[in-house]
Amino acid sequence: MKYLIKDLSKMTGIKGFTIRKWQERYKIFKPQLAPNGYWYYTNEDYEVLAKIVRFIEEGEKISHIVALGRENLLKFKNEDSYSEEEKQFIHWIENNQFLEIENYFDEQAKQMSFSSFIRHSLEKKVNLVGRAWQDGMLSVADEHSFSRWVTAYVRNQCKKYETELKTKKPVWLVSVMPGDEHEIGALLHYAILVGKKVPVRFVGTLPIDHLIRELNKGQYRTVSISMTMAPQLKKLEKIKNTIMKRTSVKKVIFGGRGYRLAKYGICKEK
Repeated sequence: MKYLIKDLSKMTGIKGFTIRKWQERYKIFKPQLAPNGYWYYTNEDYEVLAKIVRFIEEGEKISHIVALGRENLLKFKNEDSYSEEEKQFIHWIENNQFLEIENYFDEQAKQMSFSSFIRHSLEKKVNLVGRAWQDGMLSVADEHSFSRWVTAYVRNQCKKYETELKTKKPVWLVSVMPGDEHEIGALLHYAILVGKKVPVRFVGTLPIDHLIRELNKGQYRTVSISMTMAPQLKKLEKIKNTIMKRTSVKKVIFGGRGYRLAKYGICKEK
């Protein structure tokens, strides 16, 4: 997959000018100049950047990190930061042992409420997979395979609770930031609300006009918008104001990894 520098910025929380400065100073990335005049970065470039971010979060200086070299950063898997249980879970994904994963989750679900299971078990494993991918413990194909499986698993688990809510008009709408293709975070949020018996509807990714049209069709009072890519905060404020002005919604909630990156930042250059 190819990324523009703005895509890398949205995915990691690192400003585009900082990525460009690191490239000019350290030559750590290998972007290719396309005929259209844009520089495109690869999955490997993203992996290198993600590992740089991880090291900076741990207190390392950028000069010390890039001194390791691109190839060593790509090879580095940070295995010592994973427990044996986490390594076992990663092994199941690598070997397509989804029956083992299903049995694991089913046993976890028996020990707590559905909402607690989603928040304290399943969500943690989804985050684990994302971290393992960034650390090179899982391939892109492994991560995509797990995402498809866990999406189907969560939807299936929600069915038993959704039946109880069918007679109630939803007052809460769960959506995904327009243009963001990653829905798993929003789906987990939806599952938590379903487990709490909140009348809620999940719509995934919708253009803003379609989202507003849906909100005006029902009796919605709250809308949650999840994102994995970091947007500009002023864009979120604009979306919030548009929804509040054009619908009867009383509360607009933003969440997800992208929102945390946008609001709090992920690191400062050291």
